Amino acid sequence: MRRSRARIAPSTVADADRGDGAFQALDQIANWVRFADTKATLLTAGLGIVLSALTANVKTIANALRDGCPWAPVVGALAGATLLAVAWTVFWMVRAVGPQKGVQYAGPNRFAWPSLIGTSAEQLADHVRTVDASMDAWQQVVDLSALANRKFQACGNAVKGLAVLVVLGPACIALSIGVTN
Repeated sequence: MRRSRARIAPSTVADADRGDGAFQALDQIANWVRFADTKATLLTAGLGIVLSALTANVKTIANALRDGCPWAPVVGALAGATLLAVAWTVFWMVRAVGPQKGVQYAGPNRFAWPSLIGTSAEQLADHVRTVDASMDAWQQVVDLSALANRKFQACGNAVKGLAVLVVLGPACIALSIGVTN
């Protein structure tokens, strides 16, 4: 069975043949954005695992706090710090995966869907006739670079929060089990 080759529109071939690297750069930067999203997805899975362990032991932690044992203030401090770590991690994970719909310029860009909201087909056709595809591609490279940076910074902060959570959560659970048994 023969595979059919995908056909590239003539304007795309002409633009790509310029050799300025805009389309290759656009592809690479888009991959970095996807990589950041993948990292955020893995962090979300890790957070889910830790939250499952914490949720399964909520009664034990509550009993340790309610019983008024000498260790109750330490359990309370660990539980409070754990909740802060959860909030920190969730905040930064939402920043990492949250949609970015804004653009920093007026006018359409054929590669940036947010810039096309409210643009008529006639306006877009005029834009395509008057603006080189390479310029739109380079603008999208700049925009996606800023987006990738935001996502990686947010992932970095979420990793720190998750690391703290992985230490504090089990410590809180272990101490609670130790003082209630």
